[in-house]
Amino acid sequence: MYVTPIDLELEFFAKMGRWNAFQKIKKQIKPMKKMLIIDTYNFLHRAYHAIPSTFRSADGQPTNAIYGFTSMVINVLDQIKPDYMVAALDGREPTFRSVDFTAYKAHRKPMEANLESQIPAVFEIIDSFGIRKILVEGYEADDVIGTVATKFKGKVDIIIVSNDRDLWQLTGNGVIIMVPGKKGSIEWMGEKEVDAKLGFEAEKIADYKGLRGDPSDNIPGVYGIGEVTATNLIKKFGSIENIYKNINEVKPDSLKEKLLDNYEQALTCKKLAKIILDVPFELSLEDCRFNAFNKGNVGEVLKKYNFKSLIRRLGLEDGSGNNRESSIPDNQLTLL
Repeated sequence: MYVTPIDLELEFFAKMGRWNAFQKIKKQIKPMKKMLIIDTYNFLHRAYHAIPSTFRSADGQPTNAIYGFTSMVINVLDQIKPDYMVAALDGREPTFRSVDFTAYKAHRKPMEANLESQIPAVFEIIDSFGIRKILVEGYEADDVIGTVATKFKGKVDIIIVSNDRDLWQLTGNGVIIMVPGKKGSIEWMGEKEVDAKLGFEAEKIADYKGLRGDPSDNIPGVYGIGEVTATNLIKKFGSIENIYKNINEVKPDSLKEKLLDNYEQALTCKKLAKIILDVPFELSLEDCRFNAFNKGNVGEVLKKYNFKSLIRRLGLEDGSGNNRESSIPDNQLTLL
C-alpha cells in the first residue's frame, strides 16, 4: 500500500499517545489525490522476461508479455488505487537524442519478434482498463513521464512505476518512484532516498551522467572519469557548467585536462541524460481520470486471451469454458 508522508506523521502522533492532536490534524488535512504513471515498455520488458516463453495461446501465439503486463497492472491498481492514471509510451520515430548523438542506444538489440507481436494486445489491455495512453513522436516515454509529472505535481501526488533509474531525477515536490523488485518487493524512491543512495540531489543526475556516462544508453561521458570522481565533482561544483566556470579550481591537473579535452562531449552527454519536462502535447487532469474499470470490457479481453487465473483474481469468472491456461510458477507472478 502506498503510504504518504502525511500518513507517517499522523501515525507518529498516534503512537506518541497524542490522540486528540492526531484526530484534530486528521480532520483538517484533505488527502491529495493520486496519479499513477506507468512506464509502459519498462513494464512490458519486465513481464516478457519474467514469464516463460512457453506461455502461449491455443493457436501457438506468444502471450507471456500480455499476461505478465496485465498481472502487473492489476497488482499496482490494487496497491495504489489511483484517481488518475497514464501509460507513457515511446514513439517509433528517432528522438532528438539519436539525431544529436548517433551512437545513443545504438548498441541495443532490436526488440524480439515474439515481444513486438504482443504490443497490440497490450495496448488493447490498457484501453480495456480505461487508462490514458500518451505517445509523442520524437520523444521517449521518460520525457512524457517527466512532462506529465511537471504539469500536475502540486495538484496531485505523483507515483511513477518503473525500475528505470533515469526517472529518479524527477523525484521531489510530491513525485515518488515505485520500484518493483524481485519476489514482489517494492522500493520507494523520493528525493531523500535518491540523495542518500547517490550522494547528491536527484536534479543533478544528468550532470553526473554527463561526467560518468551511462553504458546502458551508450552515453560516454568524460573519458577517464569514474563514479567516485564524478560524484565528488558534483558535490563540490553542483553542475557541469559550474565545473567549467571554475575549471582552475579542479585538482589534480590530470583531471582538469580530461575535462578540458571533453568540454563539448560533457555538455552533450548531460543533454542526452536530462529528461525533457515540456514535451508539446495537450493534457488536462480530467483527461487522466481513472474511475473503476469497466469489468465487462476487461473480462471480454481476458477471455479472448484465455487468462482464466486473471479473470478469477478480478472476480469475473462465469464458469464457462474448458480451455486450460498455461501454468506459471508462483515465483514468476510476483512482478510487483
